[in-house]
Amino acid sequence: MKQLIINADDLGLSPAVNDAIFNGAKRNVITAASLMVNMPFAEESVARIKAVCPNLSLALHFCLTSGQAVLPHREIPALVDSNRYFQLGFFGLWRALTSKKTGADVLAQATAEFDAQLERMERLVSQYSLRFDHLDSHQHIHVLPGLLERFMNETKKRQLFPRIPREPFGDKYRMLRRSPSWFPGGLARKAILDYHLRRAEQHIGYFGILDTGQIGLSAFREIVRTLGHNRSGRKIFEMNIHPAVCDADRSKDLRELSHLSQADLVFQRSLLRKRENDLLHCPEFTTLLADNGVALVSFAEVAEEE
Repeated sequence: MKQLIINADDLGLSPAVNDAIFNGAKRNVITAASLMVNMPFAEESVARIKAVCPNLSLALHFCLTSGQAVLPHREIPALVDSNRYFQLGFFGLWRALTSKKTGADVLAQATAEFDAQLERMERLVSQYSLRFDHLDSHQHIHVLPGLLERFMNETKKRQLFPRIPREPFGDKYRMLRRSPSWFPGGLARKAILDYHLRRAEQHIGYFGILDTGQIGLSAFREIVRTLGHNRSGRKIFEMNIHPAVCDADRSKDLRELSHLSQADLVFQRSLLRKRENDLLHCPEFTTLLADNGVALVSFAEVAEEE
């Protein structure tokens, strides 16, 4: 039987995201979540996890492209503005890290912020006695040059599962049915990530780049089908999603979303997040898993098996 971890990214981003993750975790259809410790709703989300689903597997969702940094501006001026808001997106960060002129300085600052976010994550999970067992990042920035080595060293030292976002295209049926809906940005990002991950060992398979933000029933059907036709012999996979409940009262957005980058603000307000949330609660979701011999598991359960 194949095993699938459903990991919800962006915990702590907003109340709408937090609510969706808690609802899914309570029903055991979300088996892990990734916490953005630099977001204003991070600590309240951790407190709710302790009360509602204390056994949920948690990751640090390392972030350098949205929200405010943990460190002050004077320590990471290449990454943030004077108010500590991150000012580079995925591709901008990639260019800065690969530049001969700025690469070393940007990497040093990014590493310092990584350490600060790890320290905050450890404080939160210790304070609430929660499980911290995997490590990933917002927009997969941990895969970028220089950061990947630091990231992998931390996973080994702390015995955490790393996210290796090298996603298979799947068989020709997935290619034919899904390729028209794959975002061009997703394909470009996949090419960059695959290049930098070409030597990385991948023990847990991954889905979530090609259909990022739009894993509805159709996309999920093809992902589950791909699980059954993978040639690697791998039996454990992670699928990351970005659910949010639909907030009818948009007047709260100014307070709740003012910390986001423009790209994240657009995504937060998109109905695609609601579609990913709806997938988890539709009858076809569990039927597809059962019919294809796929069991939902958490990182904690994978660790116990090992």
